Amino acid sequence: MSLDRRVRREALLVLAASVALVAVAYLLPPTFFEGTDWLQLHLPNKVYATEALRSGRLPLWNPYVGLGRPFLADTETAVFYPPNLLYLLLDPSTALLVLTIGHYALGLLGMLALGRALGLERWTAWLAAACVLWSAPFVARLSAGQAPYVHASCYVPLLFFLALRLQDAFSPSRLAALAAALALQLLCGHPQIAWVTWLGIGFFLLGRALPPSERPAHGALTGLGGFALALAAALALAAPMLLPFLELVSQGNRTAASLAFSDGGTLEWWQWTSLAMPDGGRRVFTWEANLYAGLLPLVAGIAGLTLLRDRNVRGLLATGVAGALVALGTRTPVFAVLYVLVPGLSSLHIHSRAALLVVFALSLGAALYLSRAGSLRRSAIVLAAGVGLALLGPVAFRALAPAPEAAHEPFPATRLALGAGVAVLAGLAVHLRPARATTLARVALAVLVLTELGLALGPARRVWAFPVLRQGEPFVFDGLKRAGLYGNTGVPPRIALPPWSIRQNAALLYKWSNIAGYNALTLDRVWVYIHEDLGLTPSLDENTYPSKQIYDRGPYPYDSMNLVAGWQIVGPSEPSLGDEAGGWRPPPGRPVLRRAEDPRAYLAPSVTRVEGWRDAVTAMAGGHDFHRSPLVESATGLPFDPADDSNEPAAVGRVEITSFEPERVTLETDAQEPSLLVLAEAWYPGWSATVDGASAPCIPANAWMRAVAVPAGRHQVELRFRSRWLLPGALVFLLASGGLGVLVFRERRTRPSGGLAT
Repeated sequence: MSLDRRVRREALLVLAASVALVAVAYLLPPTFFEGTDWLQLHLPNKVYATEALRSGRLPLWNPYVGLGRPFLADTETAVFYPPNLLYLLLDPSTALLVLTIGHYALGLLGMLALGRALGLERWTAWLAAACVLWSAPFVARLSAGQAPYVHASCYVPLLFFLALRLQDAFSPSRLAALAAALALQLLCGHPQIAWVTWLGIGFFLLGRALPPSERPAHGALTGLGGFALALAAALALAAPMLLPFLELVSQGNRTAASLAFSDGGTLEWWQWTSLAMPDGGRRVFTWEANLYAGLLPLVAGIAGLTLLRDRNVRGLLATGVAGALVALGTRTPVFAVLYVLVPGLSSLHIHSRAALLVVFALSLGAALYLSRAGSLRRSAIVLAAGVGLALLGPVAFRALAPAPEAAHEPFPATRLALGAGVAVLAGLAVHLRPARATTLARVALAVLVLTELGLALGPARRVWAFPVLRQGEPFVFDGLKRAGLYGNTGVPPRIALPPWSIRQNAALLYKWSNIAGYNALTLDRVWVYIHEDLGLTPSLDENTYPSKQIYDRGPYPYDSMNLVAGWQIVGPSEPSLGDEAGGWRPPPGRPVLRRAEDPRAYLAPSVTRVEGWRDAVTAMAGGHDFHRSPLVESATGLPFDPADDSNEPAAVGRVEITSFEPERVTLETDAQEPSLLVLAEAWYPGWSATVDGASAPCIPANAWMRAVAVPAGRHQVELRFRSRWLLPGALVFLLASGGLGVLVFRERRTRPSGGLAT
């Protein structure tokens, strides 16, 4: 068979396998189009970005969620990820399907390439790819709607291959290939998985360089040094997204790193039993704690990772151990050391996701074991281990899991039969010498592994699914529209409705302004204010969405936001033992509308100085009249006297919002004396102002609002948002891509004719 024909055949096989994997795992009801994160977060983001780009507008700002926040700077929007241009051409569901198939094909190709580099037999590389891509860390999370997580994870095998290749023979072209792939994974929309990948690659390269490798110090230096250069280049290539994102992080509600925060999303000891058993009849392990990849990675993977004479095995073992230590958190003393030494660890949350490296290492360990000729003794050991693990998994679960999870029935008889079958076939596949018998054992093993994984997919896919449109959303939209609360200037009506009545980010679809949002990062000024103004303490763990107790404080809990819709509770909340949200059932209630009493924009002739914005939050919670005298931070300069010693009523002034767009708001003011114009929209660095066309500073007031000083009389005020770091990021990208291009070009110019390709 010619090379071209073989390549075409392999490509078609990869595509067919990707379609089959996606179809079986995600298109059976409930489909991944019903996943929580897809419907609540990613679908609204894709629709909003697509609408903006099709209209010729770069979506820099999102005025609809969380009182306003940057949009393009949020990595979860993944606007800079080139494959996401597909959303401009197709409807969101079709684009998601095509992109998922494409990323699964990328994962398969990466595993096959990595398998060749590791010296695997071709059939074992395919089997390892199936175990990884059909594992619970993939299936459960994509079923939960975490598409960027899974798409970014599909880069992991390819990145390990490119890093291994660079360690074995450094060249500019290999450096550029690794840098480009690292940048694409980072742009994919899930920086935490990118960080987990960096961690795994670093330990993999270090493990490959450990003794008894030849020239271990040189190998470690070459591998880690080359990877560091590639990573630096990748960060530069991703700078248009990365620099604005870092600014968002500095203004977000996760700036205060702590060991307790980082430990909040780690794995309990009992959850590690998911490696040995699927959920069975019902879902017990959440998508963040389910590690099941089949019995083959566990049985043959452990055997393969004992072949320590192979430096690739040492690298994979180091990768798996690093992932396990991070996922365990403070349950081992090592985490506190890693917290100090490993860059980025203290800034991330839900470290159970690092256990993906364990699944990855075990699957490749199994492939390495199956690719080596084995003895009868080793086959017998694997057989005993398979039967033992099939039995011990349920026993360990029963012993370690808390109630009511411990009452779960994991079908031990079925697990014993499957475990014994996998172990026997794994032993036969490496021990039998006749080619025919070996082929039969391999085919039987593959069928059994895929069947077992297919049966395990059902409970892993039973996640919190939501209908495409919550019943309350069109009801609220129609009510706001009938009441004339949308107006004709584009000002989005502001609502305070809980997440059990509408999707929080549906504001992007219906163009209302929600006080809350479902986001990894909320602006810290907003986050602190919406809690502390009501006497609430923000949660350390659940900081993706605000406290449910906000909605217990009446339909209009704030007098600073121009709220026109709220949630009227008509009965008490009730405990519910079967509820997955912490034994709590939403109280019955209904949305109610009003004409807001507090203005969206107002004028004040004097201000009150505070040391910092947190002092402003305290003053507002204490009852300070911030409408008569806005709270301004002491370091802020104003062109008029800020003293507020008078108890006289404030002078009358008029302000009107004449136009409201995401990145541009225009207002008309008529003040009797120099005043501070305050707009109840979230302040953020990058907002600027003009008064009658002359530049004026846009300053924060009342902790989170935007403000502009205006002279007496009638004036036209315009507020504009421009990302401060987008242009510098674009320049860094151009320099990095140009530099890599020059290096690759010079390498090809100087490469001898007939030399080996890199």
